[in-house]
Amino acid sequence: MTSNLMEQYIKKTTSFLKNFTKMFLAEKYDETISNEYIDAYIDSRIYNFGETEQRFFYKRIYASLLERKNEIRKLYPKIDEKILENHLELYQFVFYIDDIRPISDLTEFVNTICDKRRTMFEIEGIKNIENKILKSIKKYREEKEDFIKKYQTEDFSLQIDKYTLIKNTYKVNINYNFKIPYIYSNTVINEVYNNGTVNEDKLIIEYILLTLECIKDINNADFSRKYLVDFANTLYKKQKKLKQTLRVIDNAAIQDKIFLKIYYQDFEENKELIYSLIKQGYRFAIIIDDSFKPTLMNIKKLSIFEFLLVPEQCKNYEKIKENENKIINTIIYDL
Repeated sequence: MTSNLMEQYIKKTTSFLKNFTKMFLAEKYDETISNEYIDAYIDSRIYNFGETEQRFFYKRIYASLLERKNEIRKLYPKIDEKILENHLELYQFVFYIDDIRPISDLTEFVNTICDKRRTMFEIEGIKNIENKILKSIKKYREEKEDFIKKYQTEDFSLQIDKYTLIKNTYKVNINYNFKIPYIYSNTVINEVYNNGTVNEDKLIIEYILLTLECIKDINNADFSRKYLVDFANTLYKKQKKLKQTLRVIDNAAIQDKIFLKIYYQDFEENKELIYSLIKQGYRFAIIIDDSFKPTLMNIKKLSIFEFLLVPEQCKNYEKIKENENKIINTIIYDL
């Protein structure tokens, strides 16, 4: 089964939060409370759930944590209020550790939070606690950097170009950076590279690299960027390989950012499958081809797609331009 990078990334964050909370709070650690706050943090930090009006991202996350605090009170009415508060206030440090707020000096930061551990949290000192916490934070931050580097390759790279006049929306293509013997013409190379099994396998690499871009966006609290990327119509008849390919982006945070470009004719021929994938969270951008008849019913049918791509060579290009005001999709006159 193809690896899902976002799941791995979330797992690393979750693991660190559990270990850090346990180390910092020591005998005042409560696993149930800790898990509740971690879930709330991941929901807000990774999936951008909850409060979105706050200008500062850390305040948005903190609002979600406060909301979870009230939910915990209702679930566990006999909970120790001080322990509940300690687990919450710990996240004022997590915001720095997890790169939501900047740290100028990590060692000084650790010394400061260990001082607060003794004063504000009223937790007795443990031998070498500063070194243990510093080592844990360094390891986590290094692992996050290495995670991105691990899946990057010199053989392939993404070309990401912004669509003209379309806010926060980007066209994605994959380039190969390795040399191919000169005996093959560019026409032959492109035909092999963009068709059949090679094209299908190329998509997995493209989706992996694009997932890394999405993780970088999420790290920077940028949830608005959207990417339109190719899809292989040969996968409609290959259920096992289709599942394997889409497994790479099978995560709500990634699915919110990635749109798979499909042709209208392929949509018509594979409606049930496309609808099923939409229900699973996958998003598609529809490319208008010559099989599309711009009737009112057909235009309404396309309302499930956020993006409508209309290439200039399409025979209904002018007619669609004339009826832009009747179309609720975001129209892009470029593939």
